[in-house]
Amino acid sequence: MLFIEELYRSDKNLLDFNKSKIILRNAVRAIIVKEDIILMVFLGKTNEYKFPGGGVEGNETIEEALKREVLEEAGYNIIKIGKKIGIITEYGIALEGKNNIFKMISEYYTVNIDYNQINQKLDNYEKELLFKPCWTEIEKAYKANKIIIDNKCDSTPWIKRETRVLEILNEDIKINGVRHYFA
Repeated sequence: MLFIEELYRSDKNLLDFNKSKIILRNAVRAIIVKEDIILMVFLGKTNEYKFPGGGVEGNETIEEALKREVLEEAGYNIIKIGKKIGIITEYGIALEGKNNIFKMISEYYTVNIDYNQINQKLDNYEKELLFKPCWTEIEKAYKANKIIIDNKCDSTPWIKRETRVLEILNEDIKINGVRHYFA
């Protein structure tokens, strides 16, 4: 694996691991590379980029969740899931109450897709954020997200996670090339 890291959302100092209940969410994210560009989901409302993916629901396997999320958010069917590239564990205040800690474990996988795109199947919040799949250069997506973070612009809670992964991929590709990102 290329990375295993922990991140804290901006509310790190408010987390009390001794007194709080931890609410765990497992998630999967797709790294889909074509030549020297990557498939991302662009959020028109906040002008940031995220990897296609999301939470594992109920009794879903990782494979089922990854296929469902890529289809919903990007409109592509997965034809092959490759290796796990990394894991990011995030901590923040849970929406379920200030006394709870939200812990999300996101696993990133290389993925090959069928390039025949179909319509997205977005949730309401994804529609509100104006999710749109797009092919872009990794460095461009990284720099766009970094500007949003540095300028403290409105953004999603997950922008730090996605920006960190883009940074890692960008650095790795400069040294090792993109070949090992094909599933």
